[in-house]
Amino acid sequence: MIHYVQEVEKRFPTGTGIEPAVSELAIYSTGHNARDVVSIFLAEFSGTATLVFLGCMCCVTGFGNTPTHVSVAIGIGFTIMMAIIIFGHVSGAHINPSLSIAALVYGLLNIPMFILYLIAQFLGGLCGYGLLMAVTPMKLFTEALETGNGACVTAPHDDLSTWEAFGVEFFITGILVWTCCGLWDPRNSKFGEGLPVKFALIIVGIAIAAGPYTGASMNPARTLPPSVWNASYKSTWIYFVAPPLAGMVMPLIYKYVFRREAPQDEHTAMITRTTEQIKASIVEQHRI
Repeated sequence: MIHYVQEVEKRFPTGTGIEPAVSELAIYSTGHNARDVVSIFLAEFSGTATLVFLGCMCCVTGFGNTPTHVSVAIGIGFTIMMAIIIFGHVSGAHINPSLSIAALVYGLLNIPMFILYLIAQFLGGLCGYGLLMAVTPMKLFTEALETGNGACVTAPHDDLSTWEAFGVEFFITGILVWTCCGLWDPRNSKFGEGLPVKFALIIVGIAIAAGPYTGASMNPARTLPPSVWNASYKSTWIYFVAPPLAGMVMPLIYKYVFRREAPQDEHTAMITRTTEQIKASIVEQHRI
């Protein structure tokens, strides 16, 4: 019984006015038992594997197809939409360590679950790219290495300096993180309809704009697998520093500058009062 009361306290803190959408995301992120933890791990693993498998498939030159930045951006956006539809209600479908860092800073993840998310994402990405290599002729990967950095390997354009590339990855990841913070904001809970499509279009827009600059990674778990499998590491460190840094800094700015608690309407206030009465009754019964 006390466990239930503690969970109610965590899900609906007294007087915060947190809307159900935000509370549910926090619930998925903390996990309550072994089955929940396994489900969340597999959701992040499978979601990231799907992202890398299909997303990087869009980058493969061959079979009479020459990818463009626009086609790759659209393909990756649709892939992320799939992942959100399939796994969003299980784990939140972060499929990106930068977003998991943001969720940790924002208060939606605890440290043990954060570590679980990271492990699942990196393993999923490595397996996703391995699966892509298993179903694609090796000569296409060899040709991509001979003519560039490798299939789906993110690297800054030659005309960019190191710090220009760093700045691009930091700011586009920051925009992505602020998008998530906006979705996590209690005031935005009533505007969640069509979320997968909206989020996919945001990804497409960012990727079309920044793809020619740095490949628009925003995601270390998307950058690592192609680099490892192709042994291609041109300026890879940028993608492991800039996006996570944005994941740390941007949620703090949003949380303390933009976030406000949602005002309670009469119906919500009544539900809150009823919930408080039920909690008080349960605690009193347990004491007796």
